[in-house]
Amino acid sequence: MTERLGLGIVPGIGWRAREIETVAREAEDAGFEAIFNPEVNNDGLTTAQLMGAVTSRIKVGPWVSSIYLRHSYVCAQAAALIADATGERLILGLGVSHPLVNRSFGVGSTSPLEAMRHYVTEVQTWLRGEGPTTHLPQRPAPCPVPIHIAALTSKTVELAGEVADGVMPYLWSTERVAAAKPWIARGRANRRDARRSSCRLDCRCMWATISRPCANWHARISPSIAPSRTISACCGCRDSQQRRRKASRATRSERGASACSTLSV
Repeated sequence: MTERLGLGIVPGIGWRAREIETVAREAEDAGFEAIFNPEVNNDGLTTAQLMGAVTSRIKVGPWVSSIYLRHSYVCAQAAALIADATGERLILGLGVSHPLVNRSFGVGSTSPLEAMRHYVTEVQTWLRGEGPTTHLPQRPAPCPVPIHIAALTSKTVELAGEVADGVMPYLWSTERVAAAKPWIARGRANRRDARRSSCRLDCRCMWATISRPCANWHARISPSIAPSRTISACCGCRDSQQRRRKASRATRSERGASACSTLSV
């Protein structure tokens, strides 16, 4: 597999728009394949649009945008416009967020897996221009919008293989990447849309949590760094131990069939 490395940033910790633009340009110049942002105290799609507007090659997108905070119609229309404006560089990452966050917003579902299936299907319908007439008849998106699903469990990976274009692994080891291949294959076997013939694990993503972009950040975090055993790395992140514990619990949950479909991504 070709080695590709994406950069994940968390601008919701207080970055200004100009700082986001600067880091996006510098990430492109440093050779990163993509730059992503989680929807944490910010709008993931708007941030992706901001990063795409000041770059020309690097892929952009939310890793990930919550399916509970944005109607599927609005999501599809925003994604279509950003993909067109960036020359098809948008990767639309979707996830179900976390129970504590969802409770804060008064959203969520008793079956996150089914909620994801329904949402992705609706977004794809709007992108094809097949939704019902609203103010005007629907029109198809002018260019493709690949949808990737954030995955913590095998059941979510299978769903991505069935209905989406890719998987965004969360806190995975390299061993888990290899184990995911049959999960994707099972999902592919259930595909109804022959046009979506492939599903891939997205590029390796190093998460950099920094209080403010500094002049030499890309010297310390660059795509030439050898990947660690975990795909999602953290730089200066205070909750890294909590993240590792969560990843360990998710791996253990694979031993229980019922747990897989209810864990948040």
